[in-house]
Amino acid sequence: MKQEIIFKTLDHIEFPEILFKYRDWNNKFNKRFIIEREVFMASPNQFEDKLDCKSPVRYDLMSAEQAKSVYTRISNLDENLSRQQKRKRVRELLDKKDYLNPEFNENYQKKYFKGYFERLGILSLTAENCLDSMWEKYANNHSGFCVGYNSRILFNFLGGGGKVEYPNELPILLPDPIMSREEMRWKQVYYKEKKWEFEKEYRTQKFWEHPATMSDRQIPLPKEAFNCIILGKNMNESDRTEIINSIRNNIGDIEIKEHKSVC
Repeated sequence: MKQEIIFKTLDHIEFPEILFKYRDWNNKFNKRFIIEREVFMASPNQFEDKLDCKSPVRYDLMSAEQAKSVYTRISNLDENLSRQQKRKRVRELLDKKDYLNPEFNENYQKKYFKGYFERLGILSLTAENCLDSMWEKYANNHSGFCVGYNSRILFNFLGGGGKVEYPNELPILLPDPIMSREEMRWKQVYYKEKKWEFEKEYRTQKFWEHPATMSDRQIPLPKEAFNCIILGKNMNESDRTEIINSIRNNIGDIEIKEHKSVC
């Protein structure tokens, strides 16, 4: 039975009131999160996790009957073909059995993901602000900072978001109409390997009709989207003074917290 993915409004989704992003003040791009009041919607090609958003559609697992339904859907998209020509095309594709050819599938997946990742942007967040592993990995070993966002304002502004799941095995994806495109996309974006569970991630995504430029991916936020800034326990005094001044000048009067008072 095909699983149905229903995309609800934010009023029907449970998520934390505040979501956090760990950053390094010594990284000029990370500074933009404060100075420009922006977030960066990264392409999955930039991710350390080589499987994140990259679960392939398993055409090779289709039965002949399933392949027929897929090829029929594809052929019906061509309005220039008659009904007889469409049926003939389906028979030809089934006879070729390219969907069972590993090399054919690999080349197709490479082409698909190249175009997909040029248009997809992901913002990774977490509900936790006291994770030592995150402070160490993403905030320069506690020398950086952590931005707290008002999640409802952030998600409304960026178009929504959700919690990442960490199953023992990544879900198997099958093509439309065996599995809906919504379900495929959800399982590609919001499922990660178990080893990344320490991140306790929530994320939001954005998709552009055309390949996104660096500027497209830099999304400015309203001041109201910011809840607080937490300063790392190892941040030096020079950086501390600089970032506090930058917060006041670019975001305004929001709460600035010390790691030791929060964790």
